[in-house]
Formats: sequence, C-alpha cells, structure tokens
Amino acid sequence: MIRRRICYLLLLAAGIFFMMLYNFQGLRFLICCVFFIPLVSWIVLIFQLFFCRIEWEAQMPCVMRGEEARIGVFVENRSILPLSRVMVELRWKAPGERARRLKRQCPGLSGQDREMLLFSLEAKHCGRAAIELRRMFVYDYLGIFRLPAGRKRKGTIYILPRIEPIPAQVGEAYTRILQESGGEKEGDLLLRDFRPGDSLHRVYWKLLAKGGEMQVRDFEYSNSVTVLLNFRETFRKQADAWDRYLDRACSLLYFFAGERKSNAPLIPEVIWRQGEAFRSCQISDQDAVQAWVFRMIEEDDTGRILPENEVPAPERVWHLEEDGGLYFGEQCVYEE
Repeated sequence: MIRRRICYLLLLAAGIFFMMLYNFQGLRFLICCVFFIPLVSWIVLIFQLFFCRIEWEAQMPCVMRGEEARIGVFVENRSILPLSRVMVELRWKAPGERARRLKRQCPGLSGQDREMLLFSLEAKHCGRAAIELRRMFVYDYLGIFRLPAGRKRKGTIYILPRIEPIPAQVGEAYTRILQESGGEKEGDLLLRDFRPGDSLHRVYWKLLAKGGEMQVRDFEYSNSVTVLLNFRETFRKQADAWDRYLDRACSLLYFFAGERKSNAPLIPEVIWRQGEAFRSCQISDQDAVQAWVFRMIEEDDTGRILPENEVPAPERVWHLEEDGGLYFGEQCVYEE
C-alpha cells in the first residue's frame, strides 16, 4: 500500500516536471490520465463506503481454557459494484498475556455478496478476554487510497477452567468420610442394585469379587457438603497457578454435584473470598458449576455474603489450598 502511494507520487511529480519543460500534447494527456483515473477511483470508493457493512460476533462467548476462541467478522457489500479489498484489524487482550493485534484481509468481494473473516485465538488462561474491533478500511481499485469503514466495537469472551476427573483417592476419601460420619459399619451396610449415574466409588467391590451382582453402598448422607476455597486475593494474579486452582476447584464441585444427583439430600456449598468479604453459593447441579465460575470470574455479586461468625474454619470442612492440596479438616486428601 505504501509502496504504491510512493510510486504514484513519484510518477505524478515526474510527469508535472516534464510537462513544465516541454509542451507535448501527448504528455499532457498522460498527466491527465495519471491524475483523473485515481480521482475517479477515489470517488467510486466514497460511493462504495456507504454500502459496505462490517459486523462481528463471537461464535462462542464462553470457551474452556486451552480451546480456541473463534471470532467471525462479516463483510457485506450491498452495492452492485465489486469491492477491491477490505482490511480488518482486531485487538485481543487475554488474561496473563500481552495485547495482540491481528489483521485479516478480504481480497475481493462482488456486488451483493457477503464473506466472513475468521479469527482463531488460543485461550491460555482463565478470566475475561477483551476483544476490540479497532480498524476497518476499504481500498479503492488501484490500491492507492483507503477510507475507514464502520466504528470501533468492544466485546468480552470468558475463558472458563477445565473440568477433569478427580483423582481416585478423593472419591475414596469422600466415601470413607461419609461412612464414618454416618456411624455406619461395614457389616451394617445398606446395599441396593447399581443404577445409571451412580458413582463407581460407591460400588461394593468385595461382593462383586465373590461372584455377586453389582451393588452400591447406600448411606444416609449429611444434608450439606461445604467446600472452602482458601486463597488470597493476590493469588488471582498468578496466571498459571490460578488456572490450576480453578481447574481443581471446579472438578471437585462437579464431582459433589454429581453425587447430589444420585443422592438428593446432598447440597454442595462453596465458600470463597471476594474482596474483603466471604461469599457462599449452593451448587444445585453440575450445570450450576459453570454458572458459578462464570460469575466468579466476572466478580459480580453472586451468592450471599457470610458474616464473620458464619465462616467455617478450614479444620471443620473440605478446603482447597493455594498449593493445590485438598484437605478434609486437618487430613490431607490429595496433594501434588
């Protein structure tokens, strides 16, 4: 683009110089062509600008960490004349990364046509990613002039943590703690047939090993399971560590919500620090885990504020520490 402009200006300057030295009719005609043809191209560009529409949308407003965020920019030509070229510049600022500028070009668009420019961006860290459609230009047929089209637009894509299967020792510890808290003994177990949706951690493997049918242990569950996310506010700024922490927290809550599905009295509750206060939120089902982490990343007023006297001590509940260690009271259930 810049080279074309420089060459055009040099050609125009050389033509004017020779026209001042010599009185050739052909040279004057050549200068008129060099001057008026770009002028006509620029006038046509102004006409096309009113019929060019540029819109954008995020195909997925929420993505999992590690996936690609896809942003489509739609260029529409509503005039009967073709467009020479359209350039779109997008600014992407993801958590824990520097801002990036990406450019895409639509080399040509016929009349009454529409085309999509696709931007694929990797979502590396959890949080809010800012998108800004910064600059949009339409070029003339000669590629010498360009005019801005449309206005700047901003948006947000939420990068959510990954939900992975919890380690086996967590499920075993959960079953053991329920058994101990319920006062049950192995000889007094209540067994029932295995049903779809039951956790494999509750299967009574001893009976199955002796050739019996697949049975699951059916204990009388407590009406709540409290998970305390024990982290400092400054911990959110450590991108890699914060990602691993959120992955583990969501996976744990997803597991507890799955247990509630097969055992209705169980109501998981998560408690975390937000600002100067502690907040509490009940997880009704597995879909509510994503809704909770979405609002937690947004840092809105989700959940209820707990008074200081209602905040449980870590020694009394399940608590997840900053190093990724999971504890029940003072007992370490899992650590890296």
